[in-house]
Amino acid sequence: MHRQIMILTVLICFLAAPALAAQMSVEPAYQEVFQGDNITVNITVATEGDENVYAASYTLYFNNTLLNATSLAKGPFLSHDGNPSYLQRPPTEIDNAAGEIKYAEYKIGTVPGVTGYGVLSTITFQVIGEEGTSQLNLSDLDFALLYSAPPDYGPVPTTLNNGGVEIRKGICGDVNDDGVINMADVMTLWYDYANYPTPGVYEVSNAWAADVNCDGNLNMADVMTLWYDYANYPTPGAHVVNCCGG
Repeated sequence: MHRQIMILTVLICFLAAPALAAQMSVEPAYQEVFQGDNITVNITVATEGDENVYAASYTLYFNNTLLNATSLAKGPFLSHDGNPSYLQRPPTEIDNAAGEIKYAEYKIGTVPGVTGYGVLSTITFQVIGEEGTSQLNLSDLDFALLYSAPPDYGPVPTTLNNGGVEIRKGICGDVNDDGVINMADVMTLWYDYANYPTPGVYEVSNAWAADVNCDGNLNMADVMTLWYDYANYPTPGAHVVNCCGG
C-alpha cells in the first residue's frame, strides 16, 4: 500500500512539474543613453530542455521617434554547430517607418538543430530622440518564434524577455539645468536635500544629473562630491562626478 502511494505521489509531482521553455531575450535588457549615441542590442536564445532549434524568427517593436535602426546582422546561434544557416529575405528587414524589425533564419537539409545559449541577431540603433523611453518588445513573426528540427519540426515553447532604452538629457552635475556647472548647482542640491529654508523653496530640476555618485539616492554624499569636483578639492581629479549612464 505504501509503495502504491509513493508511486502515485511521484507521478503527480511529475505531471505537475512545469514544462521547460526556451528563452528569447533582448540583451542588455536596459540601457541609458544620450541623443546621438549608437547602441547595440542582441537578440539571444537559450534552450532549457532538450529542444533542438532548427529555425528562429521574431518581430521587434521600437519607438521610431526615439530610435532609428541602422543595421541588422545574423548572429552565431543557429550555426554554432558548424552547419550553416540562412536568412529568409523577405521577411527579414528593418522598417523604421513602422518602428519594427522582422527576422527569420533557418537551416536546410537533414541536419540537427542546436541547443544552448547564443546570439541570434545583433541590431544597431542610432539614438535620434532627445529624451524619453523606448520599449524593445519582442513578438512572433507570422505566429512563429522557434521551431525544432525535422522530422518533428514543430514550435518550441518560448518565453520572451523584452528590453528598453532610456534617453537621458542634460549634463552630469547640472542640477538646475542651466547648461553650466557652478556653485549654484551645489547650493541647489544642498538646500533641496536639507529642505532649507523650507521644503520646496529649492528644487532639483534634473534628478539624474544630481545623482553624481550613481548610487540611486540624492543625499549629502552627492552634495560633497559635486562641491569638491567643482572646487578641485583637495586636488583636481580627487572627486569626479559620475552620473549613471553618463
